[in-house]
Amino acid sequence: MVAGPVTGAEGDEQTGSDVPDLRVWPEFGIPAQRAEESSTEPRAQPSPAAEFGAVPPAPPMVEPAPGIEEFEPASGAETQPDPAPRTLRSVRSHRSRMRRQTSNGVIVLACLAVIFLVLHRFLPDAGGIGSLLETWLPWTGLPILLLFVIAAIVHTKRAIVVTLAAALVWTALYGPTMLPRGSSATAQLRIFSEDVNGDAQEATASGTMAIAQHADIVALEDMYPSVSESNAVNALNSAYRNHTAEYEFGLWSAYQIVNAQPIALGTTQTAQSLALGAQDAGLAASASGAPIIGALKATLKTPEGALTVYLVHLPQPVLGDQGFAKVRDQALTKFAQLVGADHSARIAVIGDVNVAATDRQFSQLTGADALTSAQQAAGSGFGFTWPAEFPVVRLDDVLTHGLKPLRSVVLPAIAKGQTHLPIQVDLDY
Repeated sequence: MVAGPVTGAEGDEQTGSDVPDLRVWPEFGIPAQRAEESSTEPRAQPSPAAEFGAVPPAPPMVEPAPGIEEFEPASGAETQPDPAPRTLRSVRSHRSRMRRQTSNGVIVLACLAVIFLVLHRFLPDAGGIGSLLETWLPWTGLPILLLFVIAAIVHTKRAIVVTLAAALVWTALYGPTMLPRGSSATAQLRIFSEDVNGDAQEATASGTMAIAQHADIVALEDMYPSVSESNAVNALNSAYRNHTAEYEFGLWSAYQIVNAQPIALGTTQTAQSLALGAQDAGLAASASGAPIIGALKATLKTPEGALTVYLVHLPQPVLGDQGFAKVRDQALTKFAQLVGADHSARIAVIGDVNVAATDRQFSQLTGADALTSAQQAAGSGFGFTWPAEFPVVRLDDVLTHGLKPLRSVVLPAIAKGQTHLPIQVDLDY
């Protein structure tokens, strides 16, 4: 409550409040002349309402004292809008646009993956590009998984649905491959095979493992005379009385080997440079000593009858002037025709075929009523064998006719620096 006026000793009125009266003190911005004038004028008595706590009227505007600058807002401060809301809207708009673009990109890539998975057989094989892409078909699952994660991050319904559909397509095509196959029945024939890459140390390790696995047939490829004639195969020669070596192939068997002969499938040199002693002796030599890629055919006398085996090492699929894997495809075609013309009751093709099971060229071996891949029939997973450090594709296989695959496994690395992992296949007559 505001106290009423009190008369002082000299007759001046004083307020009951400690707040000074701004109207009479020049220190608070009132010129001295006006302060003197205000002191002679009668003071207004406070209204009764003021005594009961009513808000007093606002004091009159006063001019600032000399030397005191008035505060003035910066130029344009009252007319320019606050930029913060506009910046926030711009950021939100940019994020929304990026989100839509990312979602659309994910949808397009997922659709392309599905089209490739379903219709890859209809892609043209100009320059071998179709064959090259099909080699990596199983690995399309990884980019599809990545696309699904991105779709979940941007959190758009369409992208999530499309990537999930792509994942279901991949699962339908390759999911059964990941499941265990084969039989637990006792094998009547066990085959061990590896591409030893011309390395004596690897050949020694392969022989040791094959003997430990009690293999009935041991087939080593890429084993040139410098390896086959060295001490690397002494253990195998001792364990298997029946053995033969031709060019880059070594064959050791628990059964008698008859009619072993090399087969010419191609060469790194032109046809004019070859010096063939017989029609099927293309692996024996060439005029310049360059390697000739081919196969070794032999017949084994087993208790169940004759078994025709082909040790094969097709040319490495490379990108050349004529496209991808042209030399390999030519050799594969010739080999498939050769095997197709063989009417033996039992056939086993063993070795480094240098073609993935998902490659369209692989059907030259497995199409119609030809050969059966042991890995596809009785393996587990994709059975990748190359490269040994981190396998990404299966280039080694055992394909059979007249035999029942029971199990197909990829064995662990056995030597440093090896390029292929060994494989083991159990068969039944």
